Amino acid sequence: MGSRLQGKIALITGSTRGIGRSMAEYFASEGAKVAVSGRTVERGAKVVDAIRAAGGDAEFFPMDVSSEDSVKQVIDGVVARFGGLTSLVNNAAPTDAVVKTYKPLHQVTTEEWNYIITGGLTGAVFWATKYAWPHLAAAEGASILNISSGQSVNGFTGFGVYGAAKAAVNSLTRTFAVEGSKDGIRSNCIIVGRVVFGNVGAGHVGGGRLTRIGAPMDIAYAALHLISDEAAFTTGSLMTVDGGSSINGDLAMAADG
Repeated sequence: MGSRLQGKIALITGSTRGIGRSMAEYFASEGAKVAVSGRTVERGAKVVDAIRAAGGDAEFFPMDVSSEDSVKQVIDGVVARFGGLTSLVNNAAPTDAVVKTYKPLHQVTTEEWNYIITGGLTGAVFWATKYAWPHLAAAEGASILNISSGQSVNGFTGFGVYGAAKAAVNSLTRTFAVEGSKDGIRSNCIIVGRVVFGNVGAGHVGGGRLTRIGAPMDIAYAALHLISDEAAFTTGSLMTVDGGSSINGDLAMAADG
């Protein structure tokens, strides 16, 4: 077990699989007490079991980010279980709905729009941060980490609603940083590129990336630094972790030519 997050109590929303699970397991391995949350109890239990088997401390909290009461109850439950909260990682996103609503914006229904905005912005970031704020303000070395997407800064056909939600997350990151200053709360954001959940070949380059396709641990490594005291001088930052795809001018030239 490491000690880079010793004394941290981290709630990671949407942490039953993928990037969220990798963050939960990695944070725990570095000494954090971890609150795992998500919609699927069975998956959450497996993450907690894995963390405890490795010597870490974790608990699962079922959370529905479309319900304000559910989000508040999870925050209250985490504080009751661990005695406080130092680190909030807003990772949850309605990815199931995003995939199902792959269509031009003018074809998106109001119900589809509201579902994605609520799940990806209102519940996953606004409500979670709102109810976590007083506990973060009472803690030492507190921070918020938002998980955003490359779709927040580039146009992608069919993902306009999700991109809008994540662009707002980028903006809120900076607002939280400014408003959190007097309360000792840092706020940062990771803008994630394409990540796959299988094995990643170190030498693979393609799809506009300058290195390779990403893996969940690529995001977890960056996330751990940002919530640790190593990043005490870092707030309001939008860190891009995408293998270089967002700055690949050669790709743009190829598309033009």
